Amino acid sequence: MIRVVAAVAEELGDLQGSALGVGMLPAGIAMARLLANERPDAVVLLGTAGAYASGPEIGQVVAARTVGLVSGTAALGKGYVPRAPGPIETDPALRGGLPEVDVATLVAITIDPALATLVGAHWQVEHMEAYGVAAACAAVGVPFGAVLGITNRVGPDAHAEWKAHRVAAQAAAVGAVARLLAGR
Repeated sequence: MIRVVAAVAEELGDLQGSALGVGMLPAGIAMARLLANERPDAVVLLGTAGAYASGPEIGQVVAARTVGLVSGTAALGKGYVPRAPGPIETDPALRGGLPEVDVATLVAITIDPALATLVGAHWQVEHMEAYGVAAACAAVGVPFGAVLGITNRVGPDAHAEWKAHRVAAQAAAVGAVARLLAGR
């Protein structure tokens, strides 16, 4: 059984799944609880995301190839992360033939153009929950994938763009996950 999860229930559309909460820590904790209570064969995170300048276009649906934890403070050279955890590769079978991207998870949504440029040099997409969910799955050896609808460009206009494109991007991502589940 593939377990579908999202940050909030609205992102699930008409798919059966679980809402984990907003942000890396709440989502990671909820995912760990879910994995302890049921042992799915795999997990697919469904959601919306922002794209960095080199990333996909608004409205596109993508699959995560790798998910990484990024510190904005470290990226700006104002701190460092001792023994930073490395990126987590997703399961190729859970990418659904979608365009593949590398996904950064930060603690906060990036609105600073300079930070967006620094992080965007290594990552194509930003998503708030991906690393927490991926890390929980990796800890217990459950295959993980993420399917994301792109709603905005990362930067100062992100929230307004997210509001304008959220519904369509969510619906497109739900459709892609439905096709992935039907094909298995």
